[in-house]
Amino acid sequence: FIDLLRNRSVVMNMGARRLTGLQGNLTIPRQSGAATAYWLSTEATAITESQQTLGQLAFSPKTAGAYTEISRLLALQSSPDAESMVMADLAAVVGLAVDAAALSGSGGSGQPTGIVNTSGIGTVTGGSLAYAGVLEFQTDVAAANALSAACGYVTTPAVAALLMQRVEVASTYSPIWRGNVLDGVCAGFRGMTSNQMPSANLLFGDFNQVVIGEWGTLEIEVNPYANFAAGIMGVRAMYSIDVGVRYAGAFSLATSVT
Repeated sequence: FIDLLRNRSVVMNMGARRLTGLQGNLTIPRQSGAATAYWLSTEATAITESQQTLGQLAFSPKTAGAYTEISRLLALQSSPDAESMVMADLAAVVGLAVDAAALSGSGGSGQPTGIVNTSGIGTVTGGSLAYAGVLEFQTDVAAANALSAACGYVTTPAVAALLMQRVEVASTYSPIWRGNVLDGVCAGFRGMTSNQMPSANLLFGDFNQVVIGEWGTLEIEVNPYANFAAGIMGVRAMYSIDVGVRYAGAFSLATSVT
């Protein structure tokens, strides 16, 4: 049996955190603004009052699912076992759906909001992207005090190949993306590619700041009586999760990279 070639899963590989065993909706309080320090001009000057700004990172379950029906004859005649093959496939497609949503989920139609659609992330111009632009990702994140050794670049193989043809220093062998189009080093940080990323996008950031909340686990169940009269069984996969970004400033994105 020759299995299907699939996209690489990227978010967990880049360091996203899992928050397991959730029940009900979850709200994590966070501070989004600090008080202000003032210099006092005289010993009689009163300090101006200032307040911290507080917010919330909210999680509520969003469910991805896949369903397949298997005929009685297919189950009897198939090799390898049709039921096992279908279960493995449904697990893979649901897992990749969650990975894609963590990267670029729209926040609508039942999807979580992915990193690239999170309000407040940095932006870099993707047109004619060169070394200065690649470094701008890092300065964006550093300006938000979120730059760390855990940061990395995620993009498509096509964008990685483009950056391998461009150099850091003119007239030298100094490719911006070193390594290969699957895994490399880009401007000193880890780089990974996947067709899960939207076309022509390049994302940089600290993926440790991505939280994937889980309600239960990936459930794969078989209904042997989906259509009893016809001898058809159903196989269903369901996975309830949500995605949250702890600090929007920990990420910067370029679209339409050329």
